[in-house]
Amino acid sequence: MPESIVHGLKGQGLEMDVLTGVPNYPSGRVADGYSAKRASVEDRQGVRVRRTPLFPSHNSSPMKRMANYLSWAVSSTLWGQGALRRSDAALVYSSPATAALPAMVSRVLWRKPYVLLLQDVWPDSIFASGFLGGRSSRAVFKLVDGFVRRTYAMADHIAVISPGMVDLLVDRGVSRNKVTVVYNWLPESEPVEVVGREPIREELGLPGGTRLFLYAGNHGRAQALEGLIDAFTDPATAPAHLVLLGDGVSKPDLVRRSADSSRIHFLDPVPYPEAIRIGAEADVHVVALADEPLFAVTMPSKLQSALASGSPALVVAPGDSADIVTKHGAGFAARPGDAASIASAVNEFNALDHTSLSAMGARGREAYERLMARDIGAGRLAELLRRAATRRRTKGADAVTSTDTEKEKP
Repeated sequence: MPESIVHGLKGQGLEMDVLTGVPNYPSGRVADGYSAKRASVEDRQGVRVRRTPLFPSHNSSPMKRMANYLSWAVSSTLWGQGALRRSDAALVYSSPATAALPAMVSRVLWRKPYVLLLQDVWPDSIFASGFLGGRSSRAVFKLVDGFVRRTYAMADHIAVISPGMVDLLVDRGVSRNKVTVVYNWLPESEPVEVVGREPIREELGLPGGTRLFLYAGNHGRAQALEGLIDAFTDPATAPAHLVLLGDGVSKPDLVRRSADSSRIHFLDPVPYPEAIRIGAEADVHVVALADEPLFAVTMPSKLQSALASGSPALVVAPGDSADIVTKHGAGFAARPGDAASIASAVNEFNALDHTSLSAMGARGREAYERLMARDIGAGRLAELLRRAATRRRTKGADAVTSTDTEKEKP
């Protein structure tokens, strides 16, 4: 579970324990000082963290990834019941969907309620990403879907990260009154100062008057960046330049695709402070996702980063992400994979003066503060947990146990 959620809930006055796995995300390698075969307990900034064994893996092998998910679900169910029994309510950070298993067992054994914080919709996400397929996929889909629907039924409440997820769950039989939108928020951090490198425009030798668009993140199939590349290869989008910061399986093909363009620049991943500096120099932040039904209800963290930066956003994605930006006048949207649509949106930005761009970015920042800031999201989650605990609690402390598996980030 991201520490930003834990600290956000602590800031709302809740006492937290964390039940999680041995740290191995995102590389699949167990962090120094830990063992994948041994449970441990530690204190992190006043929060008791109980880690249980798992099979460490985050590669492309479906069998190994499922072994990762299932091994932690079983170990946390066995070793975590003491903490769950002492809690008033549990918060399940899901994905993966198997993270709900210990809370489900606690619900049966001790009648302890849990709130499900849904980051991805399973089984849709594992099939849309190509994680599972083949002749056995239909049987796997039914098995996972049946388990997921049970997690919904047993949950006291379900928090989702986008409005579209509400409609999706309602279509699958979940009561609308049982679902609440709680947008993810960004970790709060101290301002950073980066020295030792020239500003990115000078470093890349960009001419004066350049409108700089920045895409920062994974270069994979799910991002469908080919249309974005084609739009900036088109002479009609000059003088805009595109910087792509990051890495991914599609990057070599994207580099080849843009070989004839002098307005597309690739940068390797950099430390977080430097990424912040580069982002501050961009005129427009780009959010990109493929045109898939699941992604229409996905709210990638890059959207929050774009809005919070105070810069306008170009959203090359379907559904909720585009709706947030266009509704609040924080940028423009384009159809994924449609170079002409993307080029048209780029030229809308090109036609704006700096005052108009700044006003657009300010509206995005205001939308983030009003909808997605930590106090807003954490306040909603805390209220859902308190309601769950109140419905069940007859006595005891105001302790909330948060369950999770792979995605705790130091």
